[in-house]
Amino acid sequence: MRSLLKYAALLLFAAVVCSFLGGCSVERMPEYYENSYDMGSDVLSVRFAYDTGEKDEKGKRVYFTDSQLGDVFSQCCDLYEDARNLTDHTNADVSAGLYAVNAQVNAVFDCDWELMGLLKRAYGLADVTGGYYQPVFGTVLRLLEENPQPEDALLNEALSHTGTDKITVENTAVYKTDPKAQVDLTGVRDGYALETIIAYLDESAVAYGFVTLNDSVGVFGTKANEKPFEIGIAGDTEDTSVQGSVQTESGYVFVASDAVNYQTGELAASDLSKVVVLADDAVAANVLAGALYAMGYEAGQVLYDNTDQSFEAVFFLCDGTVELTDGAYRAGLYHPVPADAKEK
Repeated sequence: MRSLLKYAALLLFAAVVCSFLGGCSVERMPEYYENSYDMGSDVLSVRFAYDTGEKDEKGKRVYFTDSQLGDVFSQCCDLYEDARNLTDHTNADVSAGLYAVNAQVNAVFDCDWELMGLLKRAYGLADVTGGYYQPVFGTVLRLLEENPQPEDALLNEALSHTGTDKITVENTAVYKTDPKAQVDLTGVRDGYALETIIAYLDESAVAYGFVTLNDSVGVFGTKANEKPFEIGIAGDTEDTSVQGSVQTESGYVFVASDAVNYQTGELAASDLSKVVVLADDAVAANVLAGALYAMGYEAGQVLYDNTDQSFEAVFFLCDGTVELTDGAYRAGLYHPVPADAKEK
């Protein structure tokens, strides 16, 4: 009897060991499906959760296939292209688009409703930033594309055709009082593209994930462990790949490390090496990141304290210090990488 029990115990032990080894040999399902769309100057990347958040009749988790998530990614790419076309001043195929608005004529334009909505938001943000963002700046940008170092006379001539007073937006029409003035919406393009993509993903079957577009990130859904998304912030030197991270459960994160000075047409001088903006409005986050960089830390804090625009910011000063807006500090949104971790 004793030998029989001993034999049974050995069999049980062997079964447990085999089960353990078998479990270890099974390849673990990755959390995210990853893909990217490289357009040369722009890169759109996605991470979609494989887990659908549902279980089958046997209680096992149900996962998306690569093909299913690939179809979702393809739609995201199409939405990006739509946003790019809407903000493309060279697209003559859109009769009510920017190409028509920028024609050198005095006229009243009935704009595409989607473009009109984006124009109104851009104009509103120009007011919020006190001119540190300017959508009617196309004459200068076109000049700089042709000649990065133009003569002062040419630059001043181009600057004389900038400003939202040269092209006004009212109701469903655009009134152009300066025939040479041109709207440029590249300053809101990434925000608008991310906004439309995240809106689509919120309505999709994908449970959670995030999308990156150049120096911006949009997150959607709720992670399975209900922890916030952690977005890494690159350092300012080549030997520091990650300087820290910001945590967010929703919305958008934009990073700016340079910006245009809309008074001179040159790159703005700043006491910041970069600024990170977190907001629920992607277009606003896009604009504010560049505007805060251009105006610098103290003016940026003043804007934060005196505007109804909802956002938080992390300021990386050129002297190496990091400052946060009150809300970002209270919420503990920013987490620096410890110095010893950087050395490793």
